[in-house]
Amino acid sequence: MLSTLLTVVLLVAVGLFLWQRLSPLEIEGVTVAVVEPAGTRCDVTVVVAATVRTNGNAGTIRYQWLRSGSPPGALVSERVGRGQRSVSLPLKWSFTGVGAARETATVNIVEPSVTQAGTEVRYACRRR
Repeated sequence: MLSTLLTVVLLVAVGLFLWQRLSPLEIEGVTVAVVEPAGTRCDVTVVVAATVRTNGNAGTIRYQWLRSGSPPGALVSERVGRGQRSVSLPLKWSFTGVGAARETATVNIVEPSVTQAGTEVRYACRRR
């Protein structure tokens, strides 16, 4: 009886371990924010970052950045390790010249599931 119980417990433990190891990466949420805004500076590079929350399983996130007024960016892959529940996907966007702009930066995630999130990016250079 005791050996049967130990065998069942061992099988359940191994099954849970394998189930966790083989579970796919899932995205639980995405937010996008301007990390380094331009303010009133001229000729600057604005840093935007998408923060992706995951279920903690290993896998690959494939994504691209979409910027208003520009063609879509290249597809990029970001490897996520087991236990990693948050991933930052950066975008550096350069602005030059005198003037003002209100643009949109959107992260387009295509794998492991399709999702998008975006934010407004502002540039205002009054003089050089």
